[in-house]
Amino acid sequence: MSLVTNPEVAAHEFALMLALSTAHMSPGTAADWMPRCPWACFAKGEWGWFMYVCDDVGVTEAADVPLEIRSALHVARQLRCQWIMWDCDAPIVADLPEYDWGAATGEMS
Repeated sequence: MSLVTNPEVAAHEFALMLALSTAHMSPGTAADWMPRCPWACFAKGEWGWFMYVCDDVGVTEAADVPLEIRSALHVARQLRCQWIMWDCDAPIVADLPEYDWGAATGEMS
């Protein structure tokens, strides 16, 4: 039975993904922390990442996890998302800090 012909049949599993602008991540976090993210996180071409919304708060709330990452995870969890897609063209969210990538200093704008 196909999901297309019978939507009542749970033939597929779907995951919610929150699209966030990379403006919510400091350039320093992008360059130094993202390559060593301790949970599932994958480069999205040259301009972003796919990040699993890890539910192990012992890992995600560790002191070395940048505040902007923890804040984004909190928003994703509130929305019941399993993934975050960080992308330069994704929306900017009012509840999250915003960083100036133009200067590449990591300063909040």
